[in-house]
Amino acid sequence: MRPSSGSGASTLRPARPRSRSAEPTWCNIDWPMPEALSRRDLAAYGVLALPLAFVGLPLYIHAPDFYAAMHGVPLAALGLSLAWLRLLDGAFDPICGWLGDRWPAARGTMICAGAALLGAGVTGLFSAPRLPALAWFCATMALASLGHSLISVQLLTVGGLWQRAPADKARISTLREGFGLIGLIFAAVLPEVLAPLLGCQGAMLTQAAVLAITLVTVLPVFLRWLGRTRLELQPRPGTEPEWKSLFPLFLVSALVLLSAAFPAALFLMVSRDLLRAEDWSGLFLLTYLLAALPGAALAGRLARRHPAARIWCFALACSVAGFALALSLGPGERLRFLLICATTGFCLGADLVMPPAILSARIEAARAEAVASRAHAVLGFLSRAALAVAGTVAFPLLEFSGFRPSQTNDASALEALLLLYAGVPIALRLGAVAALVFLLRRNAI
Repeated sequence: MRPSSGSGASTLRPARPRSRSAEPTWCNIDWPMPEALSRRDLAAYGVLALPLAFVGLPLYIHAPDFYAAMHGVPLAALGLSLAWLRLLDGAFDPICGWLGDRWPAARGTMICAGAALLGAGVTGLFSAPRLPALAWFCATMALASLGHSLISVQLLTVGGLWQRAPADKARISTLREGFGLIGLIFAAVLPEVLAPLLGCQGAMLTQAAVLAITLVTVLPVFLRWLGRTRLELQPRPGTEPEWKSLFPLFLVSALVLLSAAFPAALFLMVSRDLLRAEDWSGLFLLTYLLAALPGAALAGRLARRHPAARIWCFALACSVAGFALALSLGPGERLRFLLICATTGFCLGADLVMPPAILSARIEAARAEAVASRAHAVLGFLSRAALAVAGTVAFPLLEFSGFRPSQTNDASALEALLLLYAGVPIALRLGAVAALVFLLRRNAI
């Protein structure tokens, strides 16, 4: 009888002797002796994260600004629409997680369907609206978000079930997020290169075409890997998932994701309307993302030797210093903002690598393999919920303060922009650090 797994060809591995000598003190699990992970398999798995991350900037940063600046959609209306979209998006992730847990052998088919929906949604988002602009924005964003959820939930789940040892989990997470950062870098560079030649809309449509080509290229590589891979973690008969033991990680992740959502939503406005350096926006974003690559690599390497939660806590504390530098930014301070981007970007590496690595370890500790897709879907839901809250709170508050995008703003409006961009993230990250310290002392994460 063939067991359920992330691949239709998967079978349970024969039992292997376990060793207590390498047992990590932070999760109290007996780990089997790990098998070496080949670079080829790691690359075949992680490469799908490249096109998935490639759409992050168009969906979450460029699209709202594009519809506000190019189509005249009011910020308050965009903020409200984004809130409803994120609520809808939040429903997609649990549904996709349930589908993956119910039919694990069909994960490859779900990913292919997600790729088709994602490509169609992103292309339509930056095409000429066939409905009123706000309605078209909502419809195409929903389509792209559903495709994104179908891919991301299954990709995270398969990676989390692939290996048992904490060092391997950190390595898998690091490689996947590394490919994701490369995708984000391409997404940041292409509009800056193409916009002067093709205009804003032409550049984004070209980016959608590149996305489609990349998906068609990397999907066969990933599916071949999935077809020959045996997953280490399988559902244990007669066990009930201990969901409560996963809640502490979800709480900390929610605080961190919300702290990142505010600057993500306001980044272009800070660059263009506060610094008056719109022509430097690409360089700012590229610096941020390039700094995250070594940050992710260092975090992953350290997590092979030390508890991942401690590494994450330290990175969060360092990022607070970076955001503190932004509280007194003024017009023309481009070099200072570059330093802020480099500092916060380096710390971003740990934010990307640590939560999935910790979650995959906690899934086994909680005996939650049977709901692994749903557990990973919670992280996706939290990410989208954070973006919804940030947009819902930030955009109306900015409009109430008198801020207007792409126009001249007074000092009070710019001060409100800075407080939302840096002050709110500082408070949220300090809360996350305090929560992590408390949970580490209680050995609850």
